[in-house]
Amino acid sequence: METEIDKYVGNWVNDEGCRLVIEKGPRQEAIVSYFAGKTDLPVARPYYDDLPSTNMVAELSDCESSLGVELWSQDKGFTLHLTYEYSYDLDKEHRDSLVPALSRYESDDLLDQYFSLFGHLRHYVRES
Repeated sequence: METEIDKYVGNWVNDEGCRLVIEKGPRQEAIVSYFAGKTDLPVARPYYDDLPSTNMVAELSDCESSLGVELWSQDKGFTLHLTYEYSYDLDKEHRDSLVPALSRYESDDLLDQYFSLFGHLRHYVRES
C-alpha cells in the first residue's frame, strides 16, 4: 500500500539543474539530499558547520500538505518545504511537481544571507 510520503520518493530536478534525491525513511520520514545545479555537488551549509546538504531529515507536515526538510538542526528553524502538485499548472508539460518554499524562525535573521544556497525555488519534476 502506497503511503503519502511515497509520492515524494525519487530523483527530482528543476530547470536550473538543481537536484533533490528523496528516499523513504522510517515511519513518515524521508531522507533528502540536495545538489546544486551548476556543480551537481551538495551545498556546504555555513550556518551548520559547513555540513553538506545530504541525508537531511524530512517529515510530512501535520496536515500532510508538504514535506519539511530540516536544513539546520531540529531545534533550529530553517526548513525547505516541498509541496507535491499533481499535473502542476505552472509546468509547461503539466507534470507532477514538487513546489519549494523556504522558511525560518523570525529570530534567525542571520539566515537571510543563505536563502540563495538553495537556488531560485523553481519547481522540480521527477527525473526520467
